[in-house]
Amino acid sequence: MITKLASALIVALALASGSLLAESVDELVKSGDALDAKFQTEEALAVYLEANKREPNNAEILHRIAKEYGLSMNDVSGREAKREKGLKALEYAKQAVKADPNNALAQLALAISYGRVAELLDNKTKIEYSKKIEEHAEKSRALDPKNALTYYVLGAWNYELANLSPVVRAVAKMVYGSLPPASNEKAIEYLEKAIALDPSRIGSHVDLGRAYLAAGQKEKGRAELMKALEMPNREKDDDAAKAKARAAL
Repeated sequence: MITKLASALIVALALASGSLLAESVDELVKSGDALDAKFQTEEALAVYLEANKREPNNAEILHRIAKEYGLSMNDVSGREAKREKGLKALEYAKQAVKADPNNALAQLALAISYGRVAELLDNKTKIEYSKKIEEHAEKSRALDPKNALTYYVLGAWNYELANLSPVVRAVAKMVYGSLPPASNEKAIEYLEKAIALDPSRIGSHVDLGRAYLAAGQKEKGRAELMKALEMPNREKDDDAAKAKARAAL
């Protein structure tokens, strides 16, 4: 089996030898997508960055780079290293939206990037970013109302805001004056929609299970969490999602 380091070296050698340089931008994006599908985040990122050198204002490339930087937070240890990757993701997601505000995936990448890095920042910034998560997820939903991941993000946002700790809730009131409307019931509505559109996403089942539990629907909550734990992984974040499911159970 090729190790991550060896795989990264292969990409670097391909760039140095000119084999990737000979590919068109569209071919590079397809190559990056294939690597992303195999959870080869570092390698996919290198290919997308090469594509970005040739077309630096292409939202389709920029939101892919943001995604890979966000996923690469799983590959480093330590709060500062994760924060650095998360801020990189946020930087490229902002560039993607600036390049094309009407790109639904760019808006979604920005919402997700705010969410990923917020966990590593102070409580006030976390709440400020929370508002931006909803703002850009809603923009993405308006542009593409059939993307399951957008409904997942909105569902998770409602769940997290509805179940804030008392300390963070106090900070939120200082930032907003009053908290944005969010509820476990709304979280359930969005997460059920996400699963209807894409039943194979583990994270949707996990957060729906948690929302059911928070809303007092214990049997339904346990059923969703158990279902999630039995499902095969298909995304890089699935191990973390399953850890949340075990904690909730």
